[in-house]
Amino acid sequence: MISCMAMPVFAYGKLRPLRQAKGLTQGEIATELGISRPTYVLMEQGQREPTLSQLYTLSRLLGVDMSELGSNLPAATQYPFDYPKLKELVFACASAGAENGTITKTKLALLVYLADFSWYRLTGRAITGALYRHTTRGPVADDFFRALDELYEGQAIAIEPTGVTMIIRPIERTQPTLLNQEEQLHVQKVCTKWRKESTEAVMRFTSMQTPFKTSTPGEPIAYESIMSTPENELY
Repeated sequence: MISCMAMPVFAYGKLRPLRQAKGLTQGEIATELGISRPTYVLMEQGQREPTLSQLYTLSRLLGVDMSELGSNLPAATQYPFDYPKLKELVFACASAGAENGTITKTKLALLVYLADFSWYRLTGRAITGALYRHTTRGPVADDFFRALDELYEGQAIAIEPTGVTMIIRPIERTQPTLLNQEEQLHVQKVCTKWRKESTEAVMRFTSMQTPFKTSTPGEPIAYESIMSTPENELY
C-alpha cells in the first residue's frame, strides 16, 4: 500500500524578507538554530530543509505561524514537539538498550522510534512529538542526529566508528528529569526486549510495521499510522 500523503514543501523564499523585516542577521538566526551560518544560508537558498524543531524556532524568531513557512506539513506537527525530552529519550534508550555497554547508532534510532510510537498507541499521546521519517534504515526522528551530537558534545556519550558502523557508548549515569515514571518504565520494557538482538533484527521488525510499510522513502510518518497495530506487535 502506497501512501498518498502530499510531501511537505518548505517556503524557503520567505526566510530572507522575514528575517530582514525583523532586523536579524543570518548569523543570529544560525546561532538560535544551533547550526553554522553557511548551513543557514543553504536554507535561505532552498538547498537544505530545516528539521521540525528548527521550523518551530524559525517561526518563533520570525514571528509567524509555522504554516507560513511551509505547506503540507505532516500530521506530527499537530503534537507539541519537546526537543529536550527527545534528547533525554535518546540517552535513556542508549543506556537501557546497550549490550555490554554499547549500542549501534541505527539500533538506537529505531529503539527511540519504537518507544515513542508504541507509547502513542497505548496512551494516545507521543512521548516527544518528534517528526519521524521513512529512511533506508527504518523510521528515524529528524532531530535524532542533533540529539546525538549534543549528547556527545556534553560528554554524556562516546561515539566510536567501527568500520561503517557507529557505536554509541553511554558515559553518564543520570536520572531522567523529563520522562515521567510510566514513560521510563515503558522505555525499559522496549529496550530490554531488544537489548540482546542484532541491529538487523530490529530493522526487520520495524520495516514490517504499518507505519513504515505505508510510507515512502523520505516521507514523514504519522503517529496515527501505529493505531491499527496489535499491542503484542508494538515492539
